[in-house]
Amino acid sequence: MSFRKQKSNENLISLEETLDVNNNESNLSLKDSLQDDFEIEEFCEKKENRREVFNLITSQLEGRERQIIILRYGIGNNPPMTQQQVCEILGISRSYVSRLETKALGVLRKSLTEAYK
Repeated sequence: MSFRKQKSNENLISLEETLDVNNNESNLSLKDSLQDDFEIEEFCEKKENRREVFNLITSQLEGRERQIIILRYGIGNNPPMTQQQVCEILGISRSYVSRLETKALGVLRKSLTEAYK
């Protein structure tokens, strides 16, 4: 049974799997290279929810963190972008974009959790 299970999982690919880019070791994962089509504004059904999310982003985030979230998730009628596209626009490394995005999402998550307790 173990061999059958292993064989059925053979073709599965994890989004967390590290990609080998130009034979260099990298911490770039498959999920980092995909464009995220999830648009926060489309997710929010009511205009007041969109306004609340935008206000949260502008009040809780500053500088590059704010820019990255706006560009990555298509806020303000912008199309969502990949981390690579964002790093080219901002002139910073893709790994730095990833770190700032993770940090910014943590700040937003914490703010939302506290607001809806």
